[in-house]
Amino acid sequence: MENNKLKPFQKPDVLKIAKSVLKCGPVCDHCLGRQLAQVSTGMTNKERGTLLRKILKKKTEKRKCLVCGDMFKKLNDYAQEAAQKLGKVEFSTFVVGTKLSGEIIAREESLWEEVGIERCESIRSELNRELGKLIFARVKKAADELNPDVVVMLNLQKDRIDVSANPIFIKGFYKKLVRGIPQTKWDQYAESVEDIIAGPVMDVSGGIAHSMHASGREDIDARCLDWRPFVLEIKNPIKRSMDMKKIQLEIKRSKKVEVSGLEFTDRKDVAALKSERPDKSYSVVVDFEKPVKNVEKVVKIIGCISQRTPMRVSHRRADLIRKRSVSEIKWKRINNKSFEFQIKGEAGLYIKELVTGDGGRTRPSISELLGNPAVVRSLDVVRIWK
Repeated sequence: MENNKLKPFQKPDVLKIAKSVLKCGPVCDHCLGRQLAQVSTGMTNKERGTLLRKILKKKTEKRKCLVCGDMFKKLNDYAQEAAQKLGKVEFSTFVVGTKLSGEIIAREESLWEEVGIERCESIRSELNRELGKLIFARVKKAADELNPDVVVMLNLQKDRIDVSANPIFIKGFYKKLVRGIPQTKWDQYAESVEDIIAGPVMDVSGGIAHSMHASGREDIDARCLDWRPFVLEIKNPIKRSMDMKKIQLEIKRSKKVEVSGLEFTDRKDVAALKSERPDKSYSVVVDFEKPVKNVEKVVKIIGCISQRTPMRVSHRRADLIRKRSVSEIKWKRINNKSFEFQIKGEAGLYIKELVTGDGGRTRPSISELLGNPAVVRSLDVVRIWK
């Protein structure tokens, strides 16, 4: 078995590289073996270095390694520091990363210039792997490079371990029951739908910040009476498990927002949510300037609508002409100057401007078709079509 291990390292080209490494100065077994990491499998770089010294009859170096500066001797201390910090965070999986100092990068590249890089592994990769094994031995949690709960960063620029939790993503549906609050955080408003939903989650998770991603948005002065899909992102949480039913009840106590179907998800759902463009149905109460006698003319609104960016949002959105469709309109008379319209339209349709015409920026409009100036008294989203 010992001969089988030695055999790949006894080839002349391999020994030539090993001799070149050792000629550069004092090198530890990790850094010697790492330059020939591609020669064999099933062993650590330290074991490779030890075997190469045995073949070349070279003693183990007592001087500091010219490449890593004996960094590998400190890994147990770093692993202990990581375990202590991880003990303050709830997690199931982790990944290790390394921020190298400029000195180590320069020394590694200098060695590569002398001996080549054809069979080597980077010091970053070895540090990540070896530190990861030491941390696993202490915390007994699985490593996951693709979707870890926490990131353990070996910061050699500052000689410390940094632990950061990856965001948690919670998907669900919300209803906005009141007017006068925006969907997401806005300095001009004391609270938002996002704040109301995120509050109980932040209390449980101990996160440092939050953001909400939703399938479209209703106007600040509009209610959303059907369930609108959303994903809530909580950044750097301390705790990752929570009772979703309790959170839903806490949000309901606000009497402003309700949520349903809360469950954990991942970042992929954010992109999927943003790509959705469902039709919506609205209830809009309209007050006309003059008595309405020919309301049936509004059926001509069904079809393609041309909408230039409304004046009320032109300061923050590109001035474009958008084509949107209206597929259905119904009405109910309130009095001779007021009607409630039920309108179904394509995602992105500006309903207020569909009513008023916005000074001719939306055509046709209900005001234009009836020859009667109108204003919107109230607006609600009543159906989000799946």
